[in-house]
Amino acid sequence: MTHPGSTDATVDASGFDNAAIGEGTLIEPDAMVGFRYHAGCGPARLGANCTIRRGATIYGDVVIGDYFDAGLFAVVKALVRMGDQCVVGNHSAIEGIVRMGDDVRVMSNTYIPTRTWFGSHVFIGPGVTFLNDKYPYKRDPMPTPRGATVEDDVMIGGGATVLPDVTIGERSFIAAGAVVTKDVPARSL
Repeated sequence: MTHPGSTDATVDASGFDNAAIGEGTLIEPDAMVGFRYHAGCGPARLGANCTIRRGATIYGDVVIGDYFDAGLFAVVKALVRMGDQCVVGNHSAIEGIVRMGDDVRVMSNTYIPTRTWFGSHVFIGPGVTFLNDKYPYKRDPMPTPRGATVEDDVMIGGGATVLPDVTIGERSFIAAGAVVTKDVPARSL
């Protein structure tokens, strides 16, 4: 089978022993679905009609809905949950314990750390960086990291930086290159 617009053959989805892959899903060569990050990890679960591009890695213990699209060399680590029609662009990384509703679009070169929450219908422009710790070093005791909460219908422009433990209210628009240091009220520009 050939992916539309590509001359490369796709990989047989049954070849991934730690994954449950929905019908109609296309996986390009050199992609990994269900990466075993420890011996007891559960399978990756992908819905129907997903597309996993060359070099993408999806860890075990991930649940993703229908019509997911992983760009070239995208990484989705363990314990991530995504709804339907989500996109993770080329060279983007989503660390473990992230929640996304339906129709969340993460453009290329974006970093999303653990414990970051997204509602539905969210657009994240290219090169956006989310953070989950105010201090860039290890401390004892190490506090639990807290990423941002992004509510429904939010748009974040390219190159923005979102600091830890902030909430971006529903239907807000964050300008390209902005640095979000505090909560953004709903329906803000």
